[in-house]
Amino acid sequence: MRRDENKKAAAAFAAASATHDVLIARQPIFDARSKVTAHELLYRPTLEDEGAGGELPGSAATARVILAAISDFGLRRLVGDADVHLNLPAELIRMPIDIPLPPERVVLEVLEDVQADRDVIVGLEAYKARGFRIALDDFAAVPGQGDPRLLPLADIVKVDILLQPADSLPALIDDLRARKIDLIAEKVESGEQFERCRRLGFTGFQGFFLQRPETFKGHRAEGFKPATLQVLAALQISDYSAEDIEKLVSRDVALVTRLLRSLNSAYYGFSSPVSSVRHGINLVGRDNLLKLCAILTLAAFRDRPSWLLGNTLVRARMCELLRPAGDDQEGGAFFMAGMLSHLDALLGVPLPEAVGSIDLVPSVSDALLARKGSIGRALSAVEGYEKGRWDAVMAAGFDDLTAVRAAYLEAVGWSEETLNLTID
Repeated sequence: MRRDENKKAAAAFAAASATHDVLIARQPIFDARSKVTAHELLYRPTLEDEGAGGELPGSAATARVILAAISDFGLRRLVGDADVHLNLPAELIRMPIDIPLPPERVVLEVLEDVQADRDVIVGLEAYKARGFRIALDDFAAVPGQGDPRLLPLADIVKVDILLQPADSLPALIDDLRARKIDLIAEKVESGEQFERCRRLGFTGFQGFFLQRPETFKGHRAEGFKPATLQVLAALQISDYSAEDIEKLVSRDVALVTRLLRSLNSAYYGFSSPVSSVRHGINLVGRDNLLKLCAILTLAAFRDRPSWLLGNTLVRARMCELLRPAGDDQEGGAFFMAGMLSHLDALLGVPLPEAVGSIDLVPSVSDALLARKGSIGRALSAVEGYEKGRWDAVMAAGFDDLTAVRAAYLEAVGWSEETLNLTID
């Protein structure tokens, strides 16, 4: 890493550290059964002089600010029970810092341009002595993609499968497995790549193919009733009366059962039992009851990965929070767009077909299919943020990245709390 970049990084993060003004997103890491085992935290400071150009130089991806942000927000609320991966730039390897997180939960990722000089080796040994695991990030047997001299210190190697020549990948994997190193396939962008990497012996997988769960394409979900779809559609319609909602929800006996069970849980703590849908509306309000119905409906997809529901909830709440001030569309429409953005993966059909099965208002369907309108821009910002594409967030019209960050963190916390309501 160039010296001038290091100096720039130090100044940037010294300023950011004072306010914890940092963007945080997370990208899941999956096992071979599509279960989330860890989250890599993506981050950068929201400093004006850094502009909107996406990721800062690698050396600027320092852990100091992220650690402060994690401490403020809470590790459990941010990543649940999963492990956390943090990028570790060269300057924080050569000068190890105190990381106030449980070592058994943390993997420190060494960026691909870090060279194995004496200070780097000593620094990594110090982190390992404290119980942290070390991963080599974006590794490939090509120039500039990881220093092989660091392999003796690595517990995990994240192989960049797009850069590693396909014909040499098996030999690289055999070498790493012989060293007792766990393998994560990075930048998995197709089902073919995922299956090949799984056959080759990778135990972890990361990439947009997995984050966008097309694994389930072609496997149509059973038991998704038209009445249930109409319940979801009702969320966006403001003139539904309490009587209309009760009639609509009551068409699905299973949904009513799950709804009353949730309303009578310790989460709400009502002094007397909730006995009917109408009673529930009177207690929690129309909008909250419809949201709960939508959440319980989507929670019924037990054959889908558990992380999918959580990500769907984050999208729904974040879209709602990003509704522009003065927008004439209700927050429920924004919530609905986020909630249905994974409907193709849930139903196992193309998104146009899935959207066509619900009587959606044009603004929501246009947002889902073409990212049009204010709802579409909010959804684009949400998708950009969860990928760490800060430039895409701003391109969607959200220049206040600090406010977007706040919406994301609130949505993550709300999702974790809400998931408790979906457990039978």
